[in-house]
Amino acid sequence: MNSTQSKALELVVGIIKDTISDIKIENTSANTVTLKDGNATMQLTQQAGENADKETVVILDPKDIIYSEDLLPELNDLTSVMVIINGLDIETHLVFQAVRDCFDQISNSYEFLKTFEKEVIKIKSGFKFGSHAFVLNVLNEKDQISISAEFAASFDAAVRKTVETDVIKVQKAVNKMVKEDGAI
Repeated sequence: MNSTQSKALELVVGIIKDTISDIKIENTSANTVTLKDGNATMQLTQQAGENADKETVVILDPKDIIYSEDLLPELNDLTSVMVIINGLDIETHLVFQAVRDCFDQISNSYEFLKTFEKEVIKIKSGFKFGSHAFVLNVLNEKDQISISAEFAASFDAAVRKTVETDVIKVQKAVNKMVKEDGAI
């Protein structure tokens, strides 16, 4: 690392390097680093944070190396750095994983389809309950996690009621786990 590089970027690169020992590090500029692991490439960019004591590191990780190496908990523990991976902050990634796990525990009829939108603290994704598809919105705000479902007009009313009830259960469980107990 060169001395002009930001401490936040250096810290994040150090955590990744400690986990993936043979990763190649290329300093593109003082605020940008490219990491290469085999044929996969990640780009890390340092940005000014929301406040002076919290810098932001934005990571583009098209092959999801960070997830496969299970680096989220370590990167989430960085109190002085906000890390955004592929458009979402780490806590929101972890919250979304907890949401998916909760739906799986409630019923094996739930199936995650795909993510439509990512906006730092918000995820919009497709889910199915049996053969009934719906959109699930997860918003990870500072003090609370909000979860809501969007249904097509033709969505089965009885299934809709079940899904809405489960959404409330999942929202309560995830808020307790993340915001009250601080488990994530």
